[in-house]
Amino acid sequence: MKFINVAIKDFKELIRDRRGLFMILLFPLFFMVIFGFAFEDMGKSNEPHNLAVVNLDEGAKMPLTNDEVNYGDNLTKIISDAEYEDSDVKLFKVTETSESSADQLIQLKEVDAIIIIPKNFSQSIVDLIKSSITAQTMGTTIPSEYRDNTTLKLVIRGDSSSIAFGVSQAMLVKIVEEYQNGLVASIQNQASGTSGGSIKIFESDVESVAGTESFSQFDFLAPGMMVFAILLLSTTVGASLTREVEKGTLARLKLSKMRSFDMLFGALLPWSAIAALQVLILLITAIIMGFNWQGGLNSILLAMLIGVIGGIASIALGMIIASFAKNDQQASNLGILIAIPISFLVGAFFPLPQVVIGEFMGRTFEFYDILPWTHILDALRTVLIYGEGWDAITYDMGWSILLTAIIFIIGVLLFSKLRLSVDN
Repeated sequence: MKFINVAIKDFKELIRDRRGLFMILLFPLFFMVIFGFAFEDMGKSNEPHNLAVVNLDEGAKMPLTNDEVNYGDNLTKIISDAEYEDSDVKLFKVTETSESSADQLIQLKEVDAIIIIPKNFSQSIVDLIKSSITAQTMGTTIPSEYRDNTTLKLVIRGDSSSIAFGVSQAMLVKIVEEYQNGLVASIQNQASGTSGGSIKIFESDVESVAGTESFSQFDFLAPGMMVFAILLLSTTVGASLTREVEKGTLARLKLSKMRSFDMLFGALLPWSAIAALQVLILLITAIIMGFNWQGGLNSILLAMLIGVIGGIASIALGMIIASFAKNDQQASNLGILIAIPISFLVGAFFPLPQVVIGEFMGRTFEFYDILPWTHILDALRTVLIYGEGWDAITYDMGWSILLTAIIFIIGVLLFSKLRLSVDN
């Protein structure tokens, strides 16, 4: 039967094209692994949330005993010790820090929420205790200025678009309310005649970190799409270099005594310009679509510079791809197979769970940070979403430049050895 012969022929062709077969069978596997890794813990309730506590409380002296007290420290400990119901898992992983550092941690997605305890927190509570003692002694009620207090505020701050902030905020409000109810009950036990009105020592004030007030999921995705576009350059560059090898163009250039480094470094100029242009075009499109862009002309120029660094990394990746591809079609397939999973791994489309390796220069270093595009994405978000300048991205730019240089050197060495030396 002729169809059997056709089937046998096609089967043999599939077996021969091992790289194509690899692409067909294993490409979906990458997505399964990445999505499974990203969402395996979604919906579980017993995961600690990262919380930054800014305790400005200066403490106070208790009446009668003159003992030093700090209710801010007390509240911080209660938050740190809080656990999920019927579990020994903590609600929060607490980091005590300054307000400016806490805001930066929110921007870097290293904490889910911030709680700020004011400097007069203890003093306000002590003043109320003093008033309750006086009221008990004189047989009167607590003065009205100590009822329904709305001037003393505990600030809960975070990224208003973040699901993690919404969950953390709800938990914090509940803990703070229970803490206040306990304080009020203790104070009322010391005072008489407090039934004339409720006592409110403080209230919780929820606010957004600057730059995120009208933040949407699209704002999170827009810089990610820029990095995705930059990563796709590796596919185009890989296919282009492979075609040049097949045509013998690079071999002829080698005969002119041109070094491999000069040849490949020269290729950076046009492709880097394309990367910068991609960032500009995508940014304009995103703004038209409703992207909440922060900053002026400087942020655009800085974003384009960041795009150039990311483009060089992608060009270097394209060199590595071209080193192993036999033709431009294989280079394109291999580029897609590599570029798309990397886009997910660097968090272009959704944040991934923390996989902390250690700390460096006061910042957590995660598994994903070994890729330069992770730092490119963080830098783009810092500049375009939060309107920050160069000082805020020096850490990410330093890492991205270093890692890009390493990938570029590897790309030049592999391409020269595996493709150019054969043609000499």
